[in-house]
Amino acid sequence: MSCKCNGNCKKFHVTRKFGKQRYLEGQKRCNTCEIFLKWDGLWCPCCNNRLRLSPRNGKNKVRFLETKSKRKEILANGL
Repeated sequence: MSCKCNGNCKKFHVTRKFGKQRYLEGQKRCNTCEIFLKWDGLWCPCCNNRLRLSPRNGKNKVRFLETKSKRKEILANGL
């Protein structure tokens, strides 16, 4: 049984900001609906599939994890 998009996710669709990393901005991707969402949950609001929280590409994933760890260090140090 395949899950299909029923269109509810279009309400949460977001566009890309120039020079920003989508996943660091809190955007998540639904592979079934093939769009990026601004959604607090882990599951897509229309097809109930798991949302991607990090990039799949190796180069982008490394950059994402480095930036994420730098942010944690800054928060931990209170700067």
